[in-house]
Amino acid sequence: MNSDYTHESSTEENTLSMRQVHTITDRFSMANTYLINDERLIVVDPGTELNVRQLQFYIQHILHRSCADIDLIVLTHLHPDHTAGVEAMHKLSSAPVAASAVVRRLIEKAAHERRGTPSFAQLAEHLMTGPLQHVDLFPPIYERQYKLVDLWLDDVVGLPDHPYWRVIASPGHTPESLCLYNPFSLELLCGDTVITIQGGAPLLRGSTNRRQLEETLRLLRSLQVHYLYPGHGRPILSLHPLNNVDVEW
Repeated sequence: MNSDYTHESSTEENTLSMRQVHTITDRFSMANTYLINDERLIVVDPGTELNVRQLQFYIQHILHRSCADIDLIVLTHLHPDHTAGVEAMHKLSSAPVAASAVVRRLIEKAAHERRGTPSFAQLAEHLMTGPLQHVDLFPPIYERQYKLVDLWLDDVVGLPDHPYWRVIASPGHTPESLCLYNPFSLELLCGDTVITIQGGAPLLRGSTNRRQLEETLRLLRSLQVHYLYPGHGRPILSLHPLNNVDVEW
């Protein structure tokens, strides 16, 4: 991972832009879908088909825009609570789907090691961590979502046609987890890398690789962030939202 994202505190106020992120969720913030309201729209983690219907209503009746304005769908990771609505979202917008290039590399590595088609059950075993690790239930989801991905995103790069939004590899919760950061609006979309728990305290979700998780936390803390958008829970508005983050080892 690279720390080139750091936004110096000396930056002049007039270089900052208005925040662009809109949250689409239920009243319990069980799973958040985010909409980046740029010249063209970006959907981050379509969630369930219910999230997609709510998003469609929001775009048309609140923003007074069209789903045809969506030019990119980004997946922060491949867990089904964030990706089940991908096909419905793609049908509404025809926008390409983007995910971390780590997924492609995992599949290529498995194919090389096994000299044949990789098992998605084995891939899912690498990707799934924590309480959702029911590998026997998820391989069809992973296989379908993998086939829907059109663009593979590498660490540090800007999103296609949205250069102010930078990709940040954030392994820990899953190997392929990524965040999106805008150094001009000081917004961080973090998927399940960081969630907010009861009382709004941020929690960095981890795995068995403690060194990798510490590196992710160090990198995220190097960013100047005023708006933190988690995959689950309430967004946080704060000058330093990651200073007192709890860590799930």
